[in-house]
Amino acid sequence: MDYEEEILSMFFTNVAQLCFDKAKEVVEKEREIKQGTSGPWGMLLTHLSPLATAERSYLDLGSMVTKNKGFLRKDNSLRSMYDTMRSDFRRVEECARNDRAVSTVSSQLCQFLSARIELIDFYEKMYQVGTSKHVRFEDMLNVIEDIADRFSLMFTHISLTSVKTAFNLECEILVNLLKAQVEMQSWHFLPSLMALHGANTRLSAWERTLQSKEVWKLGFSASFLKTNQQPMLVQWLVKFKNISVSKFSLYFHGILAQQTTAADMKFLSGKQAFDPYHRIQSFQKKYDAACTAVMLVLDARGLEDYCGPGYHHPNKPVEAPKDMECFPIMVSYPMKPPVHMPYVTKAIMEQSLALSSNEKRCHTFNLKDQCTYFMSSIDPRVFMVVVFDSKRAEREAQNVANFIQEMSLQLKCNKVFADLKPNSK
Repeated sequence: MDYEEEILSMFFTNVAQLCFDKAKEVVEKEREIKQGTSGPWGMLLTHLSPLATAERSYLDLGSMVTKNKGFLRKDNSLRSMYDTMRSDFRRVEECARNDRAVSTVSSQLCQFLSARIELIDFYEKMYQVGTSKHVRFEDMLNVIEDIADRFSLMFTHISLTSVKTAFNLECEILVNLLKAQVEMQSWHFLPSLMALHGANTRLSAWERTLQSKEVWKLGFSASFLKTNQQPMLVQWLVKFKNISVSKFSLYFHGILAQQTTAADMKFLSGKQAFDPYHRIQSFQKKYDAACTAVMLVLDARGLEDYCGPGYHHPNKPVEAPKDMECFPIMVSYPMKPPVHMPYVTKAIMEQSLALSSNEKRCHTFNLKDQCTYFMSSIDPRVFMVVVFDSKRAEREAQNVANFIQEMSLQLKCNKVFADLKPNSK
């Protein structure tokens, strides 16, 4: 590694470790040493300090802050800043045709900035999903996998190793979390578990590299600094992971409960910021015997690889489910109510399209068994069903609808996606 590469490596290592002021000091010190000399190297150094500032803002979700743009007013969004810097480094690249080292780094910095812009657009799309009724995890997974794949062999210069590593970890965390969501939709235990493990491993690895001792200034109050000094993007990824784990603990509650005692299961679930099973228990106990059951039901029709809950050997043949077997109860409290399943199954078959598209919540009273059924879609194939043993008053029906909506917003990740904009609440 030559002298210039060492300077660049020091700069980008400090940036990756959140030591932005130190990164700027490295550049400013080098500029002072080279004072009076111009050329491509000097041009490159000039544009590095703004890059450090932009990276600080990016990791603090500055890209999600709404800017006041108007007629003839300059666009000062973070995305625009990255786009401007990309143009600056392209000019450096053009001027450094006879300086291979500077030309290569400038070219690869343009690639890095392009990757940043695409991630900014991706987070904006995630936020928009959080404010909409339809959450299509498959679409988001395809987008982030495409970004990760296209940039996998870009900006690989030795000086950019630290920021390249951070970029890879960020993409892999998002890929694994979204993959876990997709797998949970089809009630795939092991693939969901492995994806969550992959996300957690990479998130821990990224957090270990963030060794900044600097005061995090953007968007943090003094009281907040005492509790969490990680950048807001990392905090948000942790929040996304936590809600995914909470969802996993609900969808596979029966399997997980078999691996430990009831007391330990309650303790471990209680450590989660959002404990969906406890919420269901509390809701049911509020109505006591009147609420026969709160359950999640899977519509396994058309799932070619459906094997039921838990781990299944990939080479072991499994018969396709038939009739009522196509609608297994994923979790139920206080008990599994097979007596209600014929009606629940019929209702899902008749209204699954409307429920899955979030066009409506089903609220019906069955004269035959004198029970009231509330149904809503959590995922395209997962339905929440609340059963009461009598007809419910309109006010109570609204309370049940509010409970289902709150659970739905959490489990669909609407709330966590909306949290991408710090002041969106």
